Amino acid sequence: MDWKFRPPALDELVSAFRQEQDRIYVVGGVVRDLLLGRSAGHYDLDLVVEQDALGSARRVADRLGWAYYPLDATRDVARLVFVTDTAPPLVCDVAGMRGGSIEADLLARDFTVNAMALAYNRSGPPTLIDVTGGEADLRQKRVRQVTPMALAEDSLRILRAVRLAVQLGFQIDSRTQDQMERLAGSLRFAGAERVRDELWKILATGDPAQGIDLLHDHGILVYVLPEVATTTGVTQSYPHYQDVYRHTLAAVRHAFALRQWILGQTPAQSPALAAIETALGPWRFRLRHHLATSLAVGRTHGDWLIWNALLHDIGKPYTRSEEADDERPGETRVRFLGHEERGAALANDRLLALRFSRHEIELATAVIQGHMRPHLLHASFIDQPISHRAAYRFFRDIGGKPFGNRAGIDTVLLALADYQAIYPASPPPGWAAYLDHAGELLAFAFDPQRAPAALKPLLDGHALMHYFDLQPGPRLGDLLEYLREAQAAGDIATTGDALELATNWLARTQH
Repeated sequence: MDWKFRPPALDELVSAFRQEQDRIYVVGGVVRDLLLGRSAGHYDLDLVVEQDALGSARRVADRLGWAYYPLDATRDVARLVFVTDTAPPLVCDVAGMRGGSIEADLLARDFTVNAMALAYNRSGPPTLIDVTGGEADLRQKRVRQVTPMALAEDSLRILRAVRLAVQLGFQIDSRTQDQMERLAGSLRFAGAERVRDELWKILATGDPAQGIDLLHDHGILVYVLPEVATTTGVTQSYPHYQDVYRHTLAAVRHAFALRQWILGQTPAQSPALAAIETALGPWRFRLRHHLATSLAVGRTHGDWLIWNALLHDIGKPYTRSEEADDERPGETRVRFLGHEERGAALANDRLLALRFSRHEIELATAVIQGHMRPHLLHASFIDQPISHRAAYRFFRDIGGKPFGNRAGIDTVLLALADYQAIYPASPPPGWAAYLDHAGELLAFAFDPQRAPAALKPLLDGHALMHYFDLQPGPRLGDLLEYLREAQAAGDIATTGDALELATNWLARTQH
């Protein structure tokens, strides 16, 4: 077994600690991943030392040039961080041994696959310590709690079991499943930030829809994302072929596939994605930059695309109504009037409860509230390109000035996932025309001469007040917006054009 850590700086760190202590222990996920052959690209490490974790960590940090942070002086826990220009930060948590022995320390952990240690003396190769059967569980591809009390001791481990199962492609042990279901209600009392972070990690796995479905199947979803759980069994009319919950999972899958293609992490793997590659290829580089842009530490537009897909229809259970279907005699049509606004309000409350930043919440709610707009634009311009005026209004209305074009771009990407999820076929009906319209909106967003966020007005408020003896107020604001829309639509291109149009508008709107 190759016990080398990646990146090599972690090997250097372990070597430095070996000189500090007679014996140190590498524990947790990195050991699991080394045994699975998944050692490449680790950026965090957990160490256990027999004594003086804080002092040892400080001395090693000073020697190697890592940053040092005392996390918990009472429990003797420190963190070391090394920041590079070309990769994510390297993080090492160093803790004093719990229970008086490494065996007792491992028995206090969550799951057997995380409860193994590599023991290092001052010299020689490490030895594996496995007191819970974690190595056998790795071979069996099984997630199993270390003791019957492991989940009761920390309810967040319930969510972590789901994350590990999806992340590793493992099954959860039946007794662990039973315990998860019995204790799911205790998540109501868990710290909001900790719940948020575990949910974030679940949705950051390679199959976020499966993670949500596991939470649903084990009765956990209702305690952490009750608005999503409520969509179960809410039926929809044609052309939808699934209830709102299953449609949501499909939208999450399509959003994930779209994000992976944009970021260059997977090729187009479906006919629908292949068509996206052809139609939206010219905007891929700019979309990649957009998705990589951070909204908060460790959370990007690309991450939020998955969350937007998950939350986009949570208003439907509260707005569902039935009426006769005029196009299909004898059948009932289900409608969800106003579900965008209701969904945005529900998302605001849930994301606020999970302690997301106000900036993130406002962007997500703007996207959820606007997610039907691309569909409506497509229907309105079914046989023709979307007009510049309509595109301008779209980006102006989705998110407004605080987000520039970013909220509108996120909304277009969500709409692409949502549209695919409506239909079972790939590509869905009318896909080429829908992509043409999506491409037109993106072209407008990335055009510095037209898009609202980049548009430089031909006349500003001071000029209008000077030329027309206007006072600050709503009328001046209306005139400015009228001129900006005309400029974006291509109706005016010079200051003279703007003055003439302003003169006509003022004459027409005088009371």
